[in-house]
Amino acid sequence: MCVVLAFLCGKNHNCREKCMNLNLEVSGCWSTLTTVTFGNHVTSSGLDTQVVTKFVKCAGEKELPEYVFTQRKDDEEVRFAIAFPEDGWYKFQIFALPEEDPAESLPNVYNYLIEVTGNFRPAVPFVKTYTKFYKDCCYLEEPLYIDPNNCDLDDVKFKVTVPGAIKVAVHAVDEWFHLEKKGSKWEGEAALARFKTTGAKITLNANYEKDSSSYSVLLEYNI
Repeated sequence: MCVVLAFLCGKNHNCREKCMNLNLEVSGCWSTLTTVTFGNHVTSSGLDTQVVTKFVKCAGEKELPEYVFTQRKDDEEVRFAIAFPEDGWYKFQIFALPEEDPAESLPNVYNYLIEVTGNFRPAVPFVKTYTKFYKDCCYLEEPLYIDPNNCDLDDVKFKVTVPGAIKVAVHAVDEWFHLEKKGSKWEGEAALARFKTTGAKITLNANYEKDSSSYSVLLEYNI
């Protein structure tokens, strides 16, 4: 697959300088992966930043929010992964503003025009994130998506950082798969093969109170 990017300045130059500095990282080999990762670093002011994205297939102006995955590695970095369902031209826009700014709308700070050709492995939608996942600076290493058509679902590997969590588990219909904490990360496997093509919702959940059995949903997969 070939990806060509053209950077187009955002409409608000001052806000762009104030909010973030963007670096582009290419993840993996284009023969097998269909994602581009943008690393955005909040400036040394240390202010939290509100971030919203818009990802559009230019032909027909179709919005594709499910093909953008946003997460914060820590308080000073926001990362976006974008994937492409087919060849063509795409527009990726980033809107941002410091959290403390009282403005009601977020200004446009970055625009990218992207051409994709030779995409012989079309992407599938990313996992759905819940607000707590982003706010708490949780960070998912794998899986960013579950593709029932191409993935071996017998032992799906999970690796995630969940600050403050006491327990982390994957829930699938009537089964719970508890992850093990290794250093700062939670890791484990979930046997999801029997849920393939059933339309089941698979969630990643965290417990934050030692004497409580309640879990907060952080991520949701559909297979």
